[in-house]
Amino acid sequence: VVERYFAPDISYTTCIFGEMENGKVKEKGVYVKMARGEMIRYMAENNITDLEDIKSFDRLGFRYQDELSNIDTWVFLKNTGK
Repeated sequence: VVERYFAPDISYTTCIFGEMENGKVKEKGVYVKMARGEMIRYMAENNITDLEDIKSFDRLGFRYQDELSNIDTWVFLKNTGK
């Protein structure tokens, strides 16, 4: 939504919050919204200033997945207990 307003020299990382279904990451709106809010809370509570520290986010059952992520997009999967 806001990326179109960024200057060309601004870099950013997109975080995907989802569940693995049939070999693909699926995002579910209500969980995504909750996870984004919880990540902001996590960052504030832990004084996150280094982007790499976000990878330790582990709330609402989400965990960072290095094998599904790349330099611009970080994937956090929800443990569904299945």
